[in-house]
Amino acid sequence: MRKVLMVLFILSVGLGLQTLAAKPIKLTFNTLFHEADAKAMEKIIQMFNEEYKGNIEVELIQGRWAQYYAELRLSVLAGTPPQIGICHTNKLVEMADYLTPLNASPVGDLIEMAGVDPANYVDAAWAAGEIEGRHYLIPLDTHGWGLWYNKDIFAEVGLDPENPPRTLAEFIDACERIKAAGYYAFHPAEDALPRKLRRAWYVFFWQMGGQLFDEAYTHATFNNPKGLLALQFLVDIFNDFGWNEPGSNGYNQFAAGKLGMLVAGNWFYGTAVKSGVNWGYAPMPNFFGTPYTWGNSHQLVIPLQPKGTPKEVYLAAMEVIKFISEHSYIWTMYGGHITAYKPAAENPELLASEYWTRSGKWLNEMAQKGLVHYPINHPKGSELEHAIQAQIELAVNGVISPQEALAKAEEECNKILQGG
Repeated sequence: MRKVLMVLFILSVGLGLQTLAAKPIKLTFNTLFHEADAKAMEKIIQMFNEEYKGNIEVELIQGRWAQYYAELRLSVLAGTPPQIGICHTNKLVEMADYLTPLNASPVGDLIEMAGVDPANYVDAAWAAGEIEGRHYLIPLDTHGWGLWYNKDIFAEVGLDPENPPRTLAEFIDACERIKAAGYYAFHPAEDALPRKLRRAWYVFFWQMGGQLFDEAYTHATFNNPKGLLALQFLVDIFNDFGWNEPGSNGYNQFAAGKLGMLVAGNWFYGTAVKSGVNWGYAPMPNFFGTPYTWGNSHQLVIPLQPKGTPKEVYLAAMEVIKFISEHSYIWTMYGGHITAYKPAAENPELLASEYWTRSGKWLNEMAQKGLVHYPINHPKGSELEHAIQAQIELAVNGVISPQEALAKAEEECNKILQGG
């Protein structure tokens, strides 16, 4: 009760409301979440609406992953943006012109006014939210890929179900044993959509120390022996090695008990549990040097608001963002993404949860060790990614050679960077 009274006091004085009996401030929170993470966010916002009833009311709109950023930009241009949104870390440079700089908003430094402490967030995630001194993002999580494996298949072929492969030699041995037993050995890219194949190639290339572009993003730097070795390995998995087949869906193979090892994101947890497969989870193996994995971070934002938006609306939005951070252990337990809010990561309920003990702690370990490698961060990042993945897919499907794929991807990326 004391907490509720304090909240009411803050809302009546700090947010500048005339009376506690006034109509609640209504906010729209638009996300790109779906399935498990959408349900997790629903839980958090339901808690918020119950606790702040009569003062702040949040309408949650979710889904439409593919159209999300285009729709967010259009809503800002139309003067009808949501008051709260989501932005992936690597999309900031594309989206900054459509977002409110939180430390330099039209009503002042919202981070300071809301009492948000940067020290409470994972350092790398917080730092990713700033461009030229302006801070746009409040970190929500880290999410990324790890290795899911079938313990029963491991036992059947003489592998230790509690010790999945960590090195390339161990990994090759495991794949050959699993293949010899009549199973699909390995799938490196979830359901093999073009963007997933691109991410798999990224992982192999990053582990060799490869960089996709020069620091200033003037040209591509992946058409070299490291890039070729990484792509040849990816192509061979589906072809020469016989560990899987082009166009295959690793999600379905694993859930059906027909796949030994799968690289997939933490969002696969719910499907893995429901599948009935006796599975294990492990950090990304060290294939080629440093065991990097692909990952990203969802971050909370206030889209650019129409001129004249009242101060109390901005502060109410920050109150919601702060609440989400403080309750993001729920986001991790039910959505699978690792909270970026340090106090939430120490929540006893989270640490005792089945999700954390079976898989979450390993993703958290990769994140804490700096092994979660973020994707392209450039104003034309989406164009660059599509140029790369189109060629990667053709190489995996045997339409062109790995050498041709990298050469064409390099040419297309350089045209994009040079405005061609």
